[in-house]
Amino acid sequence: MSAAIIVIGSGGHAAVLVDALLAAGETVIGLTDADAGRHGLEICGRAVIGGDAELANYRARDVQLANGVGSTGSSAGRRALQSKLEGAGWTFAMVRHPTALVSPFAQVAQSAQLLAGSIVQPRAVIAAGCIVNTRAVVEHDVTLGDFTHVAPGAVICGDVRIGAGCHIGAGAVIRQGITLGADTVIAAGAVVVRDHPGNAVLAGVPARILSRKS
Repeated sequence: MSAAIIVIGSGGHAAVLVDALLAAGETVIGLTDADAGRHGLEICGRAVIGGDAELANYRARDVQLANGVGSTGSSAGRRALQSKLEGAGWTFAMVRHPTALVSPFAQVAQSAQLLAGSIVQPRAVIAAGCIVNTRAVVEHDVTLGDFTHVAPGAVICGDVRIGAGCHIGAGAVIRQGITLGADTVIAAGAVVVRDHPGNAVLAGVPARILSRKS
């Protein structure tokens, strides 16, 4: 029997995780949030039980966590939170909605999140902390670096390499064989047709550099 789960965060992404976990038959104890004003709220039928200090009431061998912090332009906050709690001995559960289609020949890290209707094809590699969001497609032989977020409806074609901390916006398309460096942000609806070294925001059809990240 799998461990019970506490979701860290109580915003929109956290609600999606609670829904996915419950749909998959997992036991969700509740959620935590640093904002005391949210304590006691109910999210998809589960209470916000307090701040992260509430974790002291549970044992890491009995309970896993799910990272409910979303990410758009940067995954830094999401990564920092997970790193801090892993350093304190907690493990993060995989979240896999029952409608996600995942090849048995794909490699998916324990803390990855595969949401409703997502598709992960053979020989894809999904690293720790990644989100493959609603109806996103990760085709064959794709590699996603740590804490990369593939937003709803995005399509990553075959043989693509994406570095850590990237955000692939809703409905974006990455052409086959492309390499994107770490900390790349692809705007919603963009079509990426050539390699980029990273640390930039790309937008348009075809995608061009909109701005560079510091």
